[in-house]
Amino acid sequence: MVDNVAYPLIVAAVFGAGWAGLLLALGRRLHDPLFWLLVVVELALLGQLVGGCVALARTGREVDGATFVGYLVSVVLVLPFAVAWAASERSRWGTGVLVIGCLTVAVLVVRLRQIWAGG
Repeated sequence: MVDNVAYPLIVAAVFGAGWAGLLLALGRRLHDPLFWLLVVVELALLGQLVGGCVALARTGREVDGATFVGYLVSVVLVLPFAVAWAASERSRWGTGVLVIGCLTVAVLVVRLRQIWAGG
């Protein structure tokens, strides 16, 4: 697990949650700048999926492989579902889904680091 990817992902996900929270407070919906930030985060998550699987295959450490890969796959799926829901929801609460989705991504990445460390 590469910390140079994990930490920026956590920061970007929390930043995205804050931005979406601001939009929620203002009663606005998902807009392009936030959407593109989430696209960049998703691309980084896909890179983490590939890198994590390669690292798991090469490591001699005690890591629960099924749990680790499960988290890697799950974290990649969260943002597309949250963005699709937010885009289809006509009320301001669609943006609320983005807040939850971004915070979920941050928590899952933290948990991935813990699993990789053997916890």
